[in-house]
Amino acid sequence: MKKVFTIMLVLMAIKLSAQITITASNMPSIGDTIRYTTASTGLFNFVKTGANYNWDYSTLGITSQTLDKYQALTSTPYSTLAFTGMPIGAIGVKIADSIGQGQAAFKNIYNFYEKRTSAPSKWNAVGTGFTLSALSLPAGGVYSDKDEIYSFPLNYNDKDSTTFAVKTLLGNFLFSLGYYKQKGYRINTVEGWGTITTPYGNNINCLKIKSYINEIDSLVIPTASLKVGFPNNRVEYKWLSTAEKIPVLEVIGTEIAGVFTPTTIKYRDRFRAVPPSAFGPKVKFTVDKASGKTNKDTFKLTNRTTPAFGTAYTWTITPSAGVSFVRSSNATSTNPSLVFANAGVYTVKCAATNFSGTADSTAVNMISITSTSGLKNIAESSNLAYPNPVQNELHFVNPTLENAVCHVFNAAGQLIKEQLIGNNLTLNCEDLVTGNYTVVINGNNQLYYHSFIKQ
Repeated sequence: MKKVFTIMLVLMAIKLSAQITITASNMPSIGDTIRYTTASTGLFNFVKTGANYNWDYSTLGITSQTLDKYQALTSTPYSTLAFTGMPIGAIGVKIADSIGQGQAAFKNIYNFYEKRTSAPSKWNAVGTGFTLSALSLPAGGVYSDKDEIYSFPLNYNDKDSTTFAVKTLLGNFLFSLGYYKQKGYRINTVEGWGTITTPYGNNINCLKIKSYINEIDSLVIPTASLKVGFPNNRVEYKWLSTAEKIPVLEVIGTEIAGVFTPTTIKYRDRFRAVPPSAFGPKVKFTVDKASGKTNKDTFKLTNRTTPAFGTAYTWTITPSAGVSFVRSSNATSTNPSLVFANAGVYTVKCAATNFSGTADSTAVNMISITSTSGLKNIAESSNLAYPNPVQNELHFVNPTLENAVCHVFNAAGQLIKEQLIGNNLTLNCEDLVTGNYTVVINGNNQLYYHSFIKQ
């Protein structure tokens, strides 16, 4: 009898941790409302995996919560996209109210998906929708090659590779400044199965999927004779369960030389509020001066948060347009330095995270900036760099371009070179052959370009 009882316990344990299969029925449907929590990156190992593995992320924190509502295409502001190829059964979910600033801001932003239950069964990304601030009409892009996020059924050790492409007009069918194109491929590997524990639940049966996305993003603005491309490669880890319609946990980041660095963490959750911890950070900061001039004065923020040990920081400047972190600092530095390209009044927020929680402090209208008669923050200028022609080094005159990435294109539009602009504000041109070039710089939340001749 004792032997039979032991066998029954073993069989029950095997059943509780059995491998699962994910199908299209486990994906969101029209009318679903699902809450998830965003967490700070912390010191978690998201790479570990295997068969019958138990992933324990029970200590994930909370920085914000979002309620996703999955709607029919006809219930969104972008039903007209059906006339440009959007599947009529597409499922839309709003991902942001606004991205960007001023007349170039994107409003009311949606992603659209397609759930195919018949063979070949898929969960596809099929388009985007937005309204450009300068124009009141809805716009968006429809994938010419759908991004097949999942191919069903999903089982342990499955692997597939798919391509995708989408071209999004920067405007609408009446008026467009140009377009933004995304093209690449996705490699999915179901690399683990077992159970996962998060603040939402314990020992949830799951499959772990690793997705490697190799993507090139291209920006084309004909009126400015601008055509540039940038890599946007990333790795996504997702833990899928038959009990939930979004990943129990989703982590997105970069992988360089085999080392994964998370940038975004979110997990399925219920409504909850985390009381401030007695050992959590107490955020305080000061600035060395309250006013200054555009592209001239540097402002040093001094962090007085306690405890300082083991605390990570994120600085947010509002409005963000024209704000640059200089002197080898960035938005996660303890004591960053700033230069402002645009006149205005700026609010500074510091968020601090340690092992006990997250807190923040906001200084409204902390810094006032007025214009100078010096360089203007414009997209194209012969005064952006010197000398021209150049032999050895091209020198940038705008200090706000420190830590920006510059891309050098030849006369045929081919990307020849990429370089991070250091604190010496120079571009090494010794390795360039004689000819005409254009340098494109992604900095200050906009693109700068400058043509020069290499002798």
